[in-house]
Amino acid sequence: WPPQSLDLNLIEALWGDMETELGETFGWIKDIEVIIRVVKAIWDSIEISRLDGLIRSMPERLKAVIAAGSLATAY
Repeated sequence: WPPQSLDLNLIEALWGDMETELGETFGWIKDIEVIIRVVKAIWDSIEISRLDGLIRSMPERLKAVIAAGSLATAY
C-alpha cells in the first residue's frame, strides 16, 4: 500500500468532519473573512474524544490495510 494511504491518514477523517460541518453553512457565506472564521471555529470545536478515537483506531486501521492488500478499506 502507498505510504500516503488515506486509510492511515487520520487528518483526512478530520477534514471529512470539517467538510460536513462547513457544507451546512458554506452556501450562504460570500465573504472570505467569514469563511476563515467559520473554518477556525469548526476546527476549534473538534472534541478531544474525537482525536482520541482516531488515534485508538490506528491498530485496527493497520490490520484492515494489511488484510485488504492494495484495495480500499472501510476507513
